[in-house]
Amino acid sequence: MKTRKRGWGFSLRIQKRVFILFFTSLFFLGYLDHDQAGALTITEEKKLGEKILLEMERNVEWVRDLILDHYIRQIGETLVFHAGPTPFEFKFHLIKHSEPNAYAIPGGHIFLTTGLLALAENEQELAGVISHEIAHVMARHVAQMIERSKRINIATMAAILAGVLVGGGGKASEAVAATAMATAEALALKYTREMEIEADQNSLRYMIKAGYDPHGLMTFMNKIYKLSLTSSPKIPVYLSTHPAIEDRISLMGNLLQTVSKSEPPFRTAGNYEKIQAKALVEDREPRIAVIHFQSLVDEGSKKVEAYYGLGLAYRKMGRFDKSIEAFQSGLTHHPRDPDLLRELGIVYFLSGKPEQALTYLEPLLSISKEQEVDPLTLFYLGRVYQELGDVNRAGTLFQKVQKKYPEFIDVYHSLGSVYGRLGQKGLSHFFFGKYFKLKRDKKNALLHFRTALEGLERGSMEREEAQKEIKELTSSP
Repeated sequence: MKTRKRGWGFSLRIQKRVFILFFTSLFFLGYLDHDQAGALTITEEKKLGEKILLEMERNVEWVRDLILDHYIRQIGETLVFHAGPTPFEFKFHLIKHSEPNAYAIPGGHIFLTTGLLALAENEQELAGVISHEIAHVMARHVAQMIERSKRINIATMAAILAGVLVGGGGKASEAVAATAMATAEALALKYTREMEIEADQNSLRYMIKAGYDPHGLMTFMNKIYKLSLTSSPKIPVYLSTHPAIEDRISLMGNLLQTVSKSEPPFRTAGNYEKIQAKALVEDREPRIAVIHFQSLVDEGSKKVEAYYGLGLAYRKMGRFDKSIEAFQSGLTHHPRDPDLLRELGIVYFLSGKPEQALTYLEPLLSISKEQEVDPLTLFYLGRVYQELGDVNRAGTLFQKVQKKYPEFIDVYHSLGSVYGRLGQKGLSHFFFGKYFKLKRDKKNALLHFRTALEGLERGSMEREEAQKEIKELTSSP
């Protein structure tokens, strides 16, 4: 195993805990109410997943970053495509937390933490973890565990996921964890072995078909195993009943000897070191991130991720002058790097200088085909055009982002503003309604949707959708 790079910010204590966290993920998915005998139907599983997701939003801090979201979605959706037909619409979520972890809930929702992005050495390892979680969902292991599990309400389920897996702290969290661990022990003794081995085998198959290196999962498992050897000797009973990590690694190795494997160059969705740098800035206090990346620059590193991370950290700190300086220094070594150009354009925009922002953002449309331009570039380019008065072009760019990333909250506010300036009040209120709905502000969402009906044409798609949204919002508790 490679030595971790200095300064990625993980203490040995946290690293030792990763092997426990990684394998507790699905133990907690069985504690749900289920009023009917037998397994959940697909529809029930989807509805249950949405309810749990809603509860979790009150307990965890999401990372709403288009670059990280775009990267994770590319990996996840590629693996899902090669996993075969599925009744689930997979969603991939990123949570701000230093504990490295990944887990799934019913209905195809998969969660990763910023800590996991920093711990994985490369995209192949990250793809292995994501593939493993997809395999659990595809095999409907969650539904199987729910079928035979003890009952507990959704709110407690969400608290367990947020407090135990993501980390809660405090005596209350410890009490919940103790109850959860006791139930998890019983579940693990009876069900986990077959599920985990099946997920291991299927995840390797998905990776090979998608063009990833299946050894990525094995190297990550080896890392977990080595960390476990240096951890406290008092391992929880439920973990000791889990299939031995070394046995699972051996089984995967034997399987890979008998199948046709993908060959290098392996699939990649982007520069993983940049992704790690962005994840670290999201995860850490800006001052800590500045110290880390500044030390890399001071040591003479000319790597783009050193300047990239430093500029992002200073911008998060509110030091726009230092952020501009870092990005410009990076461009002296990497003059056409699209990420440096994008982030420099963004910081100029945030500094109240849209003309300078345009000089860095607009050329990105010609560096690659527009449909391949990252969504964050399109979004901020739209904001620049909006600020400069070209609201029609701004609206076109915002629509592109909204269609590809319908979960991105800020784009709805921008669309509402653009249509308001164009005098299209119906569409303006419609998109503001969508914005407040995603913000879980039911009162304002209803206000805007109802006002939108006054300006939307009868028979239009937006009017029908607004009516549907009103019906759902008024019928929900």
